[in-house]
Amino acid sequence: MLCTRAAVRLANGLTTAARVNQHTYKHHVVTAVAARIPGQCRLSSTGSVLDSPAKPAAEDGGILKRVLTKVGFTPNTKARLKVTSHLLYESVADKINYVAFFRDFNLPNTFNSWFLVTELHVWLLLMRSMAEGSETGEDGRFLRNCIVEAMWGDVNTRAKKLGANNPSRTRQQIETLSEQFQAALIAYDEGIMSDDRVLACALWRRFFEMECDDYTQIERLVKYVRKQTVMLDSLTREEFITKPRIAWHDLDKCKL
Repeated sequence: MLCTRAAVRLANGLTTAARVNQHTYKHHVVTAVAARIPGQCRLSSTGSVLDSPAKPAAEDGGILKRVLTKVGFTPNTKARLKVTSHLLYESVADKINYVAFFRDFNLPNTFNSWFLVTELHVWLLLMRSMAEGSETGEDGRFLRNCIVEAMWGDVNTRAKKLGANNPSRTRQQIETLSEQFQAALIAYDEGIMSDDRVLACALWRRFFEMECDDYTQIERLVKYVRKQTVMLDSLTREEFITKPRIAWHDLDKCKL
């Protein structure tokens, strides 16, 4: 599965940067998770084709392509990928039914709960992005980084509005979220590459913050994650990057 292979690459890019908040994860847990993730698999990059001086038409085409690239009109430019990353993030922030998550999983209606729901869906997008990158050089990695950048931009904006009177405390909270985010990606990656028990443990530790005793809720969230993974994996490059069309499954329709 594309997303499963992508999780390997995503985890390798984040393992060395992960610092785990001691209130949420134990250091030896993350170490054990990282140890189980295989080494990075580097695929061959697409080589550049040099224009032949003996073929003026090809040379002209190369010049035109370079001009279009500089002004951002070619479909695979970094600028286009950056725009795509924001559209993908907006598919989470604007289309996910947060109220349903708060209600069905007994989460308090707080900024932290909003972040937990957002984090889970952003991780799904990151996996799909890296799957695209395994076939097109660095596009997937660049897109992944841009999605994370878009998320933190939104997090900072929301946090500043909520903590306008105490900016120092707001910065500390964002730093804590950043550490937890890095650890969550590693745990979720191991879960998606393993069986449902490992994924359930990761969701219980992070999403439910080890405070859920209702196993049916955990099982339902595992089913939801697997279902979204299949949906993302079925998208073509055009549907995911060129013209993003992410049709997230509704949580209300994901019953046991």
